[in-house]
This record gives sequence, structure tokens and C-alpha cells, in this order.
Amino acid sequence: MITASRAFLIVMGLGFIALGLNGLLNPLGHLAPYGLDYQTPGWIGEIRANYGGMHIGIGVLTTLGALHHAWRRNALAVQLVFLGGLAIGRTLSVFLDGMPPTFALIFIAIEWVGAGLALLFLRSSS
Repeated sequence: MITASRAFLIVMGLGFIALGLNGLLNPLGHLAPYGLDYQTPGWIGEIRANYGGMHIGIGVLTTLGALHHAWRRNALAVQLVFLGGLAIGRTLSVFLDGMPPTFALIFIAIEWVGAGLALLFLRSSS
């Protein structure tokens, strides 16, 4: 039987890998929902690195945590810190910069819920 923490890590890991592949292979399309369109090589490289490679790496680590017990706490900690950091940054931006597109609000909700679940599972693991 798959535990709740393993199911969480599988969903988050595959989600990060999917987002990472999109950022890596389709950097301008990845930003399209935000209304951003920077087509300089330096900016596209940053998109590929941060939304592509980094997300794939976090997704692989998270998926390994779902598959291997020895990696589970580390994978949960990575999810807590990464999602929590994103949620804090995006939420702060709402207050300082104004309302983002609906697409970004959905991500804020996913990030807060994901960080909360990661904390819950991390605290309940031994």
C-alpha cells in the first residue's frame, strides 16, 4: 500500500519533472500564461535552467524519495523548503506588486498546500 507521504512525493515529483521538461524544451511557452515574453538568449537560458533543469532535478529527487525510504525525509524537506520559499515569494509579491494572473494564484495555492503537506509528512515520519 502506498502511504500518503509516498503518494504526495510521487505526485509532486512527476509534477516537477513535467514543469521542468516544459521549461527546458519550451521556455517561452512556459512563461506565456504570465504574459512574459523575453526572447534574449540570456533570459531563455535562465528559464531553461531555473524552470527546466532545476525543476527536473527536484522532481527526480522527490520521486526517489517516494521510491526509496532512505531518501524520503530529504525529499520531504526539499519540498517543504522549495515550495515554502515559492509560496512566500509569490504571496509577498501579491502584497507588494499587486494581483498576478489567475494562473499564478493557482500556483500560490498549490505551493502553500504542498508546503503544508510536506511539513505534516515530515513531522509524522520517523
